[in-house]
Amino acid sequence: MTDIAENTGGSGARASFQVPGFGRTWATGWLWHGSRWAAIFVSTFEVNRRTANPLLVQVVGSVFFAPMFFGGILAGLVSDRFDRARTISGQLLVLAPASMVMGLLVVTDRAPLWSFYVFVLLVGVGNVVDMTSRRTFVLDLVGPTLVTNAVALESLALFGGNTLGSASGGALIDALGVGAVFGVIGVVYLVAFLLFRSVPPIPVTRVGPPSSIRADLREGVALLRANPALRSLLGVTVVLNFFFFAFMPLVPVFASKLEVGALLAGLLASANGLGTMTGSYVIAAWQPTVRGHIYVAGGAAGMVMLAVFANMPVYALALPALFLCGFCAAGFGSTQGSLVASVTDPAVRGRAMGLLSMAIGSLPFGMFSLGVLARRTDPSLAVTVSSVAGLAVLAAWLLRRPEIRRVA
Repeated sequence: MTDIAENTGGSGARASFQVPGFGRTWATGWLWHGSRWAAIFVSTFEVNRRTANPLLVQVVGSVFFAPMFFGGILAGLVSDRFDRARTISGQLLVLAPASMVMGLLVVTDRAPLWSFYVFVLLVGVGNVVDMTSRRTFVLDLVGPTLVTNAVALESLALFGGNTLGSASGGALIDALGVGAVFGVIGVVYLVAFLLFRSVPPIPVTRVGPPSSIRADLREGVALLRANPALRSLLGVTVVLNFFFFAFMPLVPVFASKLEVGALLAGLLASANGLGTMTGSYVIAAWQPTVRGHIYVAGGAAGMVMLAVFANMPVYALALPALFLCGFCAAGFGSTQGSLVASVTDPAVRGRAMGLLSMAIGSLPFGMFSLGVLARRTDPSLAVTVSSVAGLAVLAAWLLRRPEIRRVA
């Protein structure tokens, strides 16, 4: 952590921008999150166009998020053992040419259906690597005083990127076609790589002597047994990702049901991110001291609004409903990273983020289950059932593990 980060004062929504390097880190976050969400939207849109099968559309999301479950703790270990800045820039450098190759395959009509799943898997691996390293890098950069503000701003970039990526993805499909959009995504990855390379290095002191990878993995798993607050937090994360966020790949399916084209489908997909971005900005400016309550209440309110969205009969009502869904969920997403930092020791923070990504890894299982239900019944009914079940499971979990609600 830099001395400047430790000594910087300030308040308000822009407090973290006083720390040298944060602005460029934040800008690369916008580029990364926007390009990855554009990649997911374009892939789900094309799979839905080719198959009109909600289960196959949901599998796109499942493949993207699967690395979080299967590789989360390993990615957290990488974050703790290796240079985080190089890890972040390295995955961008890999994805840039991969996106351009995917675009070339689509333009030349040589992209079979399975190639979209392979590409999305590669983006998913980059996502889990970036998540565990970027959030910890930001904490190293700004220090403990600004952690809530910085994580809320990082969430603003995440959900703002969701909005920008989904909306621009739909607009670019209409203007250029699917293949060209993959090429644009590759260029954005490259720009993000070059910008992040200009961020000044952060000297981070590693605590304790080097240990074996096996010992580090055991220590990461042991965090769950030794830390009740972390267990409570991760349980809430599992519930929300399985029952709530699983709907995201189905947005093009809802758009088709509402009889709108690619542009309006992209705007619909961006509404959730725009709502969450707005809520994240409110939290960044507010810097609340009751984060545990906001974390839980935001997730619960988001599930209520998701059920409302799923039953909107026309586009003009579905759009604001999905915006409000995202706004409520900002309470969950914007406090998650700072809560993990608050309840864990800095020496194992990367591994804690790895455990968090594993908890988020319940998402592909939720997506697949929701896809099966939507295929057998109806997307609206499936999402409604998932939301109601999520509220019930969340209440049961908090009765058993209420610790996270007490974290300030």
